[in-house]
Amino acid sequence: MKLSYKLLTISLVVGAILRLIYLGSIPVGFTPDEASQGYTAYSILKTGRDEWGNFLPLSSFKSFLDYKAPLQTYLMVPAIAVFGLNEFSVRLPSAVFGILSIYALYLLCQKLFPKHPKIAGLAALLLAISPWHIQFSRMALEVNLTSLLIPLGLYLFLKGEEDEKFYIFSLTSFGIGLYAYHAARLFIPLFGLFLILNSFKNIKKISLNRFLTLIFVTAIFIAPIATDMIFGGSSKRGADVMITKMDRGRIQSISNAAYFSDLKSVNPILPRVFHNKLTSLASQFVENYLSYFSLPFWFTEGGREITYSIIPGRGLLHFWVLPLVLTGIYLLLSNKELSKSAKILIFWGLIAAIPAALTKEGYRPNRAGSFLVYWELIAAIGLYFILEAKFKFKKLFFSAFFGLSVLLTIFYFEDYFFNSKVTYPRAMAYGWRDVVKFVSGIENNYEQVMVDKGTQSQSFFAFYQKTDPVKFQNESSNWQKKLDSQPVAYLDQLDQYSLGKYNFQHLNWPDDRSTKALFVYQGNSGGYESLPGDRRKLFQITEPLGSIIIEVFDFPK
Repeated sequence: MKLSYKLLTISLVVGAILRLIYLGSIPVGFTPDEASQGYTAYSILKTGRDEWGNFLPLSSFKSFLDYKAPLQTYLMVPAIAVFGLNEFSVRLPSAVFGILSIYALYLLCQKLFPKHPKIAGLAALLLAISPWHIQFSRMALEVNLTSLLIPLGLYLFLKGEEDEKFYIFSLTSFGIGLYAYHAARLFIPLFGLFLILNSFKNIKKISLNRFLTLIFVTAIFIAPIATDMIFGGSSKRGADVMITKMDRGRIQSISNAAYFSDLKSVNPILPRVFHNKLTSLASQFVENYLSYFSLPFWFTEGGREITYSIIPGRGLLHFWVLPLVLTGIYLLLSNKELSKSAKILIFWGLIAAIPAALTKEGYRPNRAGSFLVYWELIAAIGLYFILEAKFKFKKLFFSAFFGLSVLLTIFYFEDYFFNSKVTYPRAMAYGWRDVVKFVSGIENNYEQVMVDKGTQSQSFFAFYQKTDPVKFQNESSNWQKKLDSQPVAYLDQLDQYSLGKYNFQHLNWPDDRSTKALFVYQGNSGGYESLPGDRRKLFQITEPLGSIIIEVFDFPK
């Protein structure tokens, strides 16, 4: 068996183990996004409608007004049908796509570097143990699906240069990718346009019938998204996170900079030339864009949202991969033997950060999904040529490098698989399964269950109680009436909404005090010290160091 095949086999086995073992319980906790998508899939399975009563939505799921891309939710439907509504079944599609992406990257590298087949095996192995790819594969994150669909689409496109029938398969992979994650709706068209222009000599030879077929299939993929952007709610959600939506504070800051500028003494118009909305947007875009090429972001600090299972103080990639990435970039820019593939990979890297840079904040790993598999591919190029090079003390160098990389990787695995419950349980919405189980056992003793709203807690109760989707859809119709009169960005920003006897609202004392109600508090209306001292504590979720995450209590009669 060739070395590249051996590496692929090892990579798939290792990758599957790292993505499937204890999938339902690691990472600790279960995020509102995961619970929401899981319950939506459950609702689709039972009724053919989402929790808002919409029949088989095509372009996005309304969820809690964040309009999630639909592919992952639909992939959960068969998993839930087989394994039931639980954490494992919700995370399984992402894990499976993560495993398959290892093979897709292998195929892509075989096509990109036919004279250097070992690069494919090395890339597969690097992806199998890549921290952020493992973490994204072990959560129900839509962005992870692109780690399969983008490299697969590119591989099939390159196959199309040899046999034009593969162009339809490539288009299908990229087209499905449009429904995997919102950022892909910008990256894939840009990348696809580049591929077409780069291979125009081959594409213009396509037969008329096949060309018309490609146009027809393209229209099929684009039509639902375009319709939703024009008439649906996903465009509103997209506008909310874009840098073009400025709050009053930012507008006032621009105005102040222009008003107090010393340039006014030269010409009153000059301050406005330098301080206006356009220059502010350009500045933020550049700042955000460069943040996704920051070495600390990738190798030492990581992202700013622990919610996505990112470990604080750790990079998204292993630190020992840094010299391999730098070597790979150098080779792409200087090695003529790689020039054909280099053009594609360089363009891929340059546009990958654009969708993320157009949103309000930088350093968001979940918005940088177009980079998934990219750095591992670049690192594999560097590792391959270093292994092939001849230099003094090569054996000693690789022995030291291998030992260090194994040691650092072991420390990462310990941190992620064993220490995560200690480091960031609150950010991962830890404890809701136990809370819902406890509350469900005693809720019949109370007329109401008052839940301190925030973190979209209605999704947890619906998910873990397996609430009848028809009941949920009836309640959500009432929520919609409130949304029509109280325009908000997210559902839990409504002043109050109910799901059966469960009321979600900010808890205020003593107004909400009642001996007939059970209370679930998660610290969103102030600290625990603000709670009435005579409450009867029934159940708590605490961090290992003792701080309270969630508390269930009532008042004695």
